[in-house]
Amino acid sequence: MRGLRHKRYSSYTDRWRIKGLMFALPAIIILLCFIFYPLVLNIGYCFTNFDGINRNAAFVGLKNFRDIFSDRNFFLVIKNTFILGIIYVLGLNILALLLSVLLTKVGRIFSNVTKSILYFPCLLSPVIVGFVWRLIYDSRKGLLNQTLRFLGLNSLAKDWLGNISLVLPSVAATIIWFAVGYYIVIYYAGLVSIPTELYEASTVEGANGWQEFWHITLPLLAPSITINIVLTTISILSTFDLPYTITAGGGPGYYGTTLSIMIYTTAYEYMQSGKAFALATVLAVIAMTIALIELKILLKREEAING
Repeated sequence: MRGLRHKRYSSYTDRWRIKGLMFALPAIIILLCFIFYPLVLNIGYCFTNFDGINRNAAFVGLKNFRDIFSDRNFFLVIKNTFILGIIYVLGLNILALLLSVLLTKVGRIFSNVTKSILYFPCLLSPVIVGFVWRLIYDSRKGLLNQTLRFLGLNSLAKDWLGNISLVLPSVAATIIWFAVGYYIVIYYAGLVSIPTELYEASTVEGANGWQEFWHITLPLLAPSITINIVLTTISILSTFDLPYTITAGGGPGYYGTTLSIMIYTTAYEYMQSGKAFALATVLAVIAMTIALIELKILLKREEAING
């Protein structure tokens, strides 16, 4: 009897495994076709002189990587990418967290309307947003400088996209405006899941608002903070459309160029696709390394809080 039951149970579980595999098969095929296959091709083309058109590319070994690391502009582009990333990740997460906390303090109707307004830019085309903000930043007729001059703040009117010191902060500010609504939703979901009894108990104990935020809100919001920091890091390292359209190709010079823009121009303007694949590999390694370091640090912090 036991043997018969075991056979029936085994056949039952086997059927469910087959059904589960069939349900997962479309997703697996999509991953293989659009993620793993291009990834393998990317690694292969890194070592060729592929120009994007001629399939008969010759093997050149590590030449593409040597050309990359011997290019002075490459290190400037790396610096630009990190500066843009630091401004974006810190600025966006601080702003999103602050706005999320404020939205929990107001009425539900006002909160929902405000969240919808803040989320609306996420639904727009990044290319259109980039062109609009390029017009806003225009040094002569742009809305930003015209508004500053109207208010009598002529000294604050700058060449936002032509000044090498201002171009990256200007691009970062635009991307923050574009994406902040998405991350507010994540922070807000984490905030409303915190038990209100904890705040009531802290009020009875005489804690002020800052103490509640530091000792209750921030520790219990650790999972949301981890998710948002990792997501914002990966997204800013790989983003292309907004920086490209705002700076009109990465100007002035290379001071507004990020790694993703450099990959595009190398592949489609200079027709050096092999070198572009090598640049993409460098970008992927940098993004994965930073994301893994962040995850390790933030998850340790979560364990320390929960432990």
